[in-house]
Amino acid sequence: MTIYLYITASLILSPLLGWLITRKIKNYHALNKIGIIFFVFSSAVIVFSLAHFITISTGLNWFLLTSVYFTVSLLLFLTKFQKNRLIRIGGQSARGVIFGFGYLIAVLGFLFVMLWSNERTSVQKEWLTSDLIYFERNIGAGPDPGIREKKIEVFKTIRWFPILARRIYAKTYDEWNFSIQRVLDIRFSENDQILYLASGNGDKKFHAFSDTINLNNKRSTIEQFVVLPLP
Repeated sequence: MTIYLYITASLILSPLLGWLITRKIKNYHALNKIGIIFFVFSSAVIVFSLAHFITISTGLNWFLLTSVYFTVSLLLFLTKFQKNRLIRIGGQSARGVIFGFGYLIAVLGFLFVMLWSNERTSVQKEWLTSDLIYFERNIGAGPDPGIREKKIEVFKTIRWFPILARRIYAKTYDEWNFSIQRVLDIRFSENDQILYLASGNGDKKFHAFSDTINLNNKRSTIEQFVVLPLP
């Protein structure tokens, strides 16, 4: 639900904030500097996201990601001040299409946004050690009924800036042919850097399954349909 609120708030408020800033600040040079600052900031957010960096706060992660839409809104409003008539017309057209589509999704497509955001909400987040974070989420409640998966990720915080973390391991399990329990049983051996995952131990509703992941060499050993207790 948190992700849904961030996305919806961004779709609704970003165009309004962009319009308000360009209306209240009359100095074009000041507006231009503000636009450059936000452009550089949002570009950094996109680059870090593509490189699989996150902050240790889920709320802050989604605030940063959704703030990119505010930057887009602000830059589109800044086209009003361009001397080139084609840029002004293009900016006006882009505002109508992008903002209209955004409001349409926020108001009428709320169910789609909610399903999409639910797939990106972690069902389990655990600190394995003081610098390793485990995330687990279920993919399959979204708009595509042909997908039923579970994704796990392990991030390691940056030593010199511990609010940031980099993904060091990721794996997706296909649940189409066999069902894994919603939240896996996990255990971590800090000395060996081995992550143990298990599902279905003693519960007949789920197929028995276990995976042993060595974070040192990024290898895993899967045992399906066999009850293997956690070590």
